[in-house]
Amino acid sequence: MLAALWWFLFTVCGIWGQVLVPGVDFFAPGMAISLRWQKPIVTVVLTLIWVAIQEGAGGLAFGYGILWYFTLFGLVTLGRWLLDPGSFQFQALLGLALGLAHFLLLYLMAVLEQRAFPFTRVLYECLLQMLIYPLSWYLADNLFPERLKHHEEPA
Repeated sequence: MLAALWWFLFTVCGIWGQVLVPGVDFFAPGMAISLRWQKPIVTVVLTLIWVAIQEGAGGLAFGYGILWYFTLFGLVTLGRWLLDPGSFQFQALLGLALGLAHFLLLYLMAVLEQRAFPFTRVLYECLLQMLIYPLSWYLADNLFPERLKHHEEPA
């Protein structure tokens, strides 16, 4: 019950954050936290909910949210082989990578939809994503209840 309440409040705060700062994904830190501390099925369910929110509220054709979270999953999975996923340095590097991914994915979607690409606005969103992601991850990770952390049992 605590997990459902925490993730519900996280999702509401993420929606609120995205209303205040359009173009920045506030759910991304939740995926990184869920990949680290929760069982895989929890991460899958949360990601499906967040993709549905992103795709439903976004102005782009269907697919950006799926590509975004797939990219995030790949970066976290590959990065945790090299660095500690609980370190702020890892999350700051992830924020840089997500800023770049945001730019590339928006450019890809604009080309596929034959839309204009507002370079300055997208660049601003990318910089905000790079700065906000590690800070929001740090806040959410410190607020994540210890009782919900699923630690691997030593073999």
